[in-house]
Amino acid sequence: MEPTKAIRWFGPILLAFAIGATIAILVSAFAQSRLMSIEPETRQHIAAQAQSGKLERPPTVVTIEPARIEVIGRRRSSVFDTLADWLPQRGDAS
Repeated sequence: MEPTKAIRWFGPILLAFAIGATIAILVSAFAQSRLMSIEPETRQHIAAQAQSGKLERPPTVVTIEPARIEVIGRRRSSVFDTLADWLPQRGDAS
C-alpha cells in the first residue's frame, strides 16, 4: 500500500476502533449496573425462604473425596536435558 493510501485509511480505522471500544465499555457498565440491582432482590428472596422454612428444593449433600492421580507415560526430556546427555560428563574419558 502506498503511504498516502495508508494515511487516508488510518483515520477511519482509528475512529471505528474508538467507537467499538466505547460501545464495549458502555455495554459492560450497563450490564454490571443491572446485575448489581438484581443481586439484592435475589439475596432477599433466599433469606425470606430460609426464614419461612420453605425452600424450593432440599439442600444437596456434597462429599469431597481426595483426588487420585495416576501418571501414565513418560515426560519428554527437554532440549537442555538432551544437550546434557550429548555432552561428556565430568570424569568421563574423552
